[in-house]
Amino acid sequence: MSINQSDVEQALAILGAGTRLDILGENADLLRYAESEITAQHSERRLRVRARINRNGRSVAGSLETLDPVAVRALADRLQAALGELPPGTSEAAPAADHSAATPDIPAASSVLESDPAVRHQWFKTVRDGLDSAAMLGGAIRYDVLDRVVADSTGLFRAETLTKASIQAIAKQDGKSASVRIMHRDADQIPVSEIPDRLREALRPLPQVEAHHGTCRVLLKPQAANALIATYGYAVLGANAYATGRSAVSGRLGEKVASELITLVDDGCDPDGLPSGFDAEGNVRRRTPLLENGVLVGVVSDQRRAGLTGGVPTGHAVPDGWRFGGDPVPSHLLLEAGESTEDELLAECGSGLVVNRLDYLRVLHPKETLVTGTTRDATYWAEDGKIVGWHPQMRFTFRMEDVMNAVIGVGAVRERCDQTFMESVVVPSLLIDAGPLTLP
Repeated sequence: MSINQSDVEQALAILGAGTRLDILGENADLLRYAESEITAQHSERRLRVRARINRNGRSVAGSLETLDPVAVRALADRLQAALGELPPGTSEAAPAADHSAATPDIPAASSVLESDPAVRHQWFKTVRDGLDSAAMLGGAIRYDVLDRVVADSTGLFRAETLTKASIQAIAKQDGKSASVRIMHRDADQIPVSEIPDRLREALRPLPQVEAHHGTCRVLLKPQAANALIATYGYAVLGANAYATGRSAVSGRLGEKVASELITLVDDGCDPDGLPSGFDAEGNVRRRTPLLENGVLVGVVSDQRRAGLTGGVPTGHAVPDGWRFGGDPVPSHLLLEAGESTEDELLAECGSGLVVNRLDYLRVLHPKETLVTGTTRDATYWAEDGKIVGWHPQMRFTFRMEDVMNAVIGVGAVRERCDQTFMESVVVPSLLIDAGPLTLP
């Protein structure tokens, strides 16, 4: 689904001065499977047009699913009527935006653009046929093409086409489950042939151990560390939360807020993640150091909060009406790798819990960084640095700030992940010392 520049310019002309358009064309091809059989395959196409008009200190917004001039005129009439109901000057004007920086060049992958269904079928067959006959396979394979445009009535026009291929494979055998999730902007770079071995290794025969209680060391494998780092970044490292005192680190720039092993940046153009070049305001995404050896060195901003980032927005404005809020938040987190192999982390863990996946983390109290979440798929107990059995799944409730300060080991190998509220998260395994994570 390409977005025609002339259609965008026509819509801007209809909506008038002070208009900004944030347009997203979504193209998804999906293959689902369960019990080792394909259950659904379909394509989805959708266009989202978000319009915001700022005039005389007044601001209104609306949305469409088309750029048809008749529909745009109807929206313009509604927004004009809404503007007329507002007294002048009730909306704080954002600083004048400087959009002189060039739009980053992020090439789309032909392997996704061409989207051959036979390839997705072969992926499924490769994983299914590589498992033990007693194992049941579920999950999904998805190809996404995103056409993005941000344009305004002052002449700004940024456009990009982003690609993403992903596979989630969940294998179940003898009442146990294990999962692998891999994604890349280029489908040809996904090592599908490695997935069966990873699942078979995760499902290796081990005894079931009784649930342990109390505190212990916890080894978070990359898919579990993903949930921690993404949720921490979302709750803590946005400029508006920082400025209004709602962040746990408000007022602490230059201070140590995490383990010295933690160095974290946000970089929308780093190829190790899933790159995108600009945000919903048309601000170019800028590499933004956040934590350096545990010290808070930055936050991410939009135009309104650019004063906290040297007067230049870092490129983290979110779309109007975003279901996760209106504040700037990280979009492309990358946690610096350490030097420890997975075996070395396990040896240092000693006796403790090994968590391959956290199903979710729900924020209970942002200021306190209090969250709750459950383990999922291949949770083990280790003794003397060796995995000795399957541990029952469990729920953790903890303060992320405490866990971030208790990191005593960082893996050397990172994995590319995502979240519904974050475009990409690149993380290694993290070893957490006993204390902040308690087994109920």
